[in-house]
Amino acid sequence: MSEGLGWIGEHWYSGAAVKDGMLADISLTAVRGVDPVDFVVRLGADRHRAERPSLFKDFERRGMALGDSVAMFGRSGEWTYVLETERSTWHLVLLDRLGQDALMEQGEEFVCLDRFLGEAPWVCYGDAAGEVRSIGPGDSVLETAFPLEDRLGAFAALDAALRQAGAVRATFPGCEDAEDEDEELARRLFTAVGEHLGLSLPRREIEQGLLPAVHLPSPV
Repeated sequence: MSEGLGWIGEHWYSGAAVKDGMLADISLTAVRGVDPVDFVVRLGADRHRAERPSLFKDFERRGMALGDSVAMFGRSGEWTYVLETERSTWHLVLLDRLGQDALMEQGEEFVCLDRFLGEAPWVCYGDAAGEVRSIGPGDSVLETAFPLEDRLGAFAALDAALRQAGAVRATFPGCEDAEDEDEELARRLFTAVGEHLGLSLPRREIEQGLLPAVHLPSPV
């Protein structure tokens, strides 16, 4: 059963742990219309092993280099997704190459929600026209330092969804206890992104490590 993305945001700051899978510290990368095996191969996985993967809970980690990742992967509707803990390999590739060749091909829509060293949620969205923007929690995807063409209207639509969900500071209703605001903002952010993009992940399978997994070498 898929449960949207809000539950990932709920546990963003909690440090909650599960025995065999993931609950907190989850980074998500998703791309629309790409085969799951093809995408993890782009990220550095061995194709033969990706085509015959072990479950995450059974994955053999001995011999892996420090900084490498064991990622779950799968499909949600039109989206292929990759889940990692603490950081996203896609984001590391983006940083390593200074934004050039970020593993996405022309016409591919994508989203990345990354922990990146335990910071607040970092969100990167790219539309099918090749426009890309990155924001932090509570930010607007339209209010950026660089001009945004938004030829497809995708950023305006995402921004409207974030505002309606109270995931932008201007529309965030706050909390009775100010200490809860970061967690609530993260929950609203993940919920809005998932609902707007039609991206929903199976919480039980992810918590129990029942999705296929691959080894992704660190790009840095």
